[in-house]
Amino acid sequence: MNSSEFIAQSEKVNDRKSGFLFFAPGRVNLMGDYTDFTGGFVLPAAIRFGTYLSVRLTSEKVLRFSSENMKGNFEIPFSALKNRTQSWVDYPLGVMNELMSQGWKPQGMELTYFGDIPTGAGLSSSASIEMVTAFAINRIYGLNLTRKELALLSQRAENNFVGVMCGLMDQYAVGLGEHNKALLIDCHEITHKTVKIPFEAYRFVIINTNKKRELLHSAYNRRVEELRTIKERLNSYFEVPYLGALTGEDSDWLDKIITDETLVKRLRHVVNENTRVRLSTEYIATNQPEKFGELMFRSHESLAYDFEVSCRELDTLVSIASKTEGVAGARMTGAGFGGCTINLVRQEAVDTFAQKATTEYNKKTGLHADVYPIEIIGELRQF
Repeated sequence: MNSSEFIAQSEKVNDRKSGFLFFAPGRVNLMGDYTDFTGGFVLPAAIRFGTYLSVRLTSEKVLRFSSENMKGNFEIPFSALKNRTQSWVDYPLGVMNELMSQGWKPQGMELTYFGDIPTGAGLSSSASIEMVTAFAINRIYGLNLTRKELALLSQRAENNFVGVMCGLMDQYAVGLGEHNKALLIDCHEITHKTVKIPFEAYRFVIINTNKKRELLHSAYNRRVEELRTIKERLNSYFEVPYLGALTGEDSDWLDKIITDETLVKRLRHVVNENTRVRLSTEYIATNQPEKFGELMFRSHESLAYDFEVSCRELDTLVSIASKTEGVAGARMTGAGFGGCTINLVRQEAVDTFAQKATTEYNKKTGLHADVYPIEIIGELRQF
């Protein structure tokens, strides 16, 4: 089944009184990984791939969850909505628990999901599921929450119910993304500016490593804890309101306070990555794709060696990109340990690059890589 077939099926089954259809995009992060939960800057964009949700209202005191491309159908009575299932259903259940804490009273629903985001690719399929659920309930029941409020609510759902201590970037980008624009998000002030991308001669291309990401959640939470430790140590010398406030000029004397080698590397990545985000927006504004691409390579090197969230498969793809004519830049995107690289490629070189990347990657890793030229054209909507 593809998205067009799911939409047609939903429209056939649903009626105007009890049936609804919604969409939330996925996201790709152009620059700024592992900086959102430090109060720093990130530069994500919503994409064409996403999650569709068909909702039918019922009179029963039960919620039924099913998916066209994820395993398991679930029938959950209202009395069990606070119980985790250890499955994909925990993402919408977490959202519902947050809404109930704000006074929403659940009613009988049948919720059917379909997603065309590549599984495990690091393109925010979980945030897309959360946001399409929050957006649907907000619309159906007239809760009048803003998209920013829905994004923050969905982030809390993933933190409190699912147990992943993510920052706000994924849900925020999914909820507030706009066609043909990236979002420069200040994760401390929780504000953003839209950034129109003028690189007409280039195309962003996603390559999925198809490497199974094991222990991702525990590794992610460990990085969060490491940065919390850094902040506590810095605050024993002087007040640091949030790590995202630090700049590249601070790095020399910070190394004298944080002496643990691992923590030094973690802090160096955060400080320099924030600087890269701000520089990248300048290069976008002045239409300098080659300089933007250079920052992508530097960002990946930092994520691989300072933050240590890359892997052999991601490094292999970035290495191939660095040696391919017509590729301005490449980096891992998302939480790492597998998932995708994002590449900035000249339009006329996309096909050649895709062929070279998949062939060489297979020879070096034994895995098949999937290539997705992406369109930054995703936003929340009701059909």
